[in-house]
Amino acid sequence: MTVRSLKTEAVNIKDAFEKFEHFCKAMLDAYAVVNKEGRVIKCNQQFSTLVGKKSRQILKEGSFDELLTLTIAGQTISIEEILKQKTPTRIDEVRGSAEGSPELNLILGIYPFVEANDTIGSFILIRDVTAETNLQDKYKVKATQSITDKLTGLYNRTYFEHYLATTLNSLAQKGESHKISVIMADIDHFKAVNDTHGHQAGDFILEVVAKIFRENFRKTDILCRYGGEEFLAILPSTDLGGASMAAEKLREAVAAYSYVFNKTTIPVTISLGLAEVDIATDSGETAIARADAALYHAKKNGRNRVSTHKGNKIE
Repeated sequence: MTVRSLKTEAVNIKDAFEKFEHFCKAMLDAYAVVNKEGRVIKCNQQFSTLVGKKSRQILKEGSFDELLTLTIAGQTISIEEILKQKTPTRIDEVRGSAEGSPELNLILGIYPFVEANDTIGSFILIRDVTAETNLQDKYKVKATQSITDKLTGLYNRTYFEHYLATTLNSLAQKGESHKISVIMADIDHFKAVNDTHGHQAGDFILEVVAKIFRENFRKTDILCRYGGEEFLAILPSTDLGGASMAAEKLREAVAAYSYVFNKTTIPVTISLGLAEVDIATDSGETAIARADAALYHAKKNGRNRVSTHKGNKIE
């Protein structure tokens, strides 16, 4: 269908649609033909099923809006707005709701009928993709669950190690020299917290510390609960100096937070070890091992501090 072919032959929306109607009988999706006032004058059984009304009831309604409410990102799309379209238009990610029916995920195809530059109506094709969207959402949830830690919402150890190894291998093959740093952090005296206040208090602290991690790192940084009370972060495009500043900022934020559990304030600090990755020689395991050695140095030298692995020495 072209707009040009309608300009000289169509006198009203029914006449305009008549020449295309036989094609529409083979359509598996719902469709409705609306006139310039926004009333449905033609529809198929799929549309009837979609809105939960019989065809004769649909044709008596004063407006398409009374049959199906359409929204995008929470904003309502009225039939008046649809009729403003002068050219064929596709709209994805539309939410649709009919009286007494669950909300639907829809794709709209809008095909205007134009006569002398005036829209005399529109053919609205409606594809219900609710089942497909729900299935995709389930797969997304499963995929996310498989790579994240349930308690903290950070990536888990398996994903972290895979990501680091894959990233380093890719950069090494390309001969690129991007700076990457790794930070390992450990909650100080965490066992004493569990022993004194209980494991629920320990879980509470892990969740809050994870939240502080997310707030103090960039979206491009990869954050992980490595195991127990240990956390790891990969900082792309970051040298040792930048990683040291990020680690110190995190240490201060964790120490400054007020951890109140069951009306009891629990003091919490973290120790951190960091290392800059040598892309030419480091594997993921050796990079983490050097950050771990720096963390051990921080804990051995008083805790609540940042230590840095600098090749042959740790400071």
